[in-house]
Amino acid sequence: MSVIDTAKEAVMLVQKIDNIELYRKILELQSDALKMVEENGALRVQVKELEEALTTKGKLVFETNAYFVINANEKDGPFCTYCWDKDRKLVRLHKDEEEWWWCLIHQKERQYLRFA
Repeated sequence: MSVIDTAKEAVMLVQKIDNIELYRKILELQSDALKMVEENGALRVQVKELEEALTTKGKLVFETNAYFVINANEKDGPFCTYCWDKDRKLVRLHKDEEEWWWCLIHQKERQYLRFA
């Protein structure tokens, strides 16, 4: 039985006893328990995101001013160094007709990066 279910049962029992002060305290307890359950869920999501970022970081290689992900001896990329360093997001760089690489996220005016 969850904390929320237990709190609901306690509320029903207190209603039968007809103790208003105890009923109010149990409702506060139920509200606090619900907040804790929501916070726990948010923290679990944050932990998962951080674990994924840490796993990705272990696979990143910095080369020719960009990041590349190494998976099973395959190199994927290039990815924007600014986007990873700032927001921990892998944003693929794009090559234009002039063979210049640029990031769609923050390089609106195409401040180019050239790779060998």
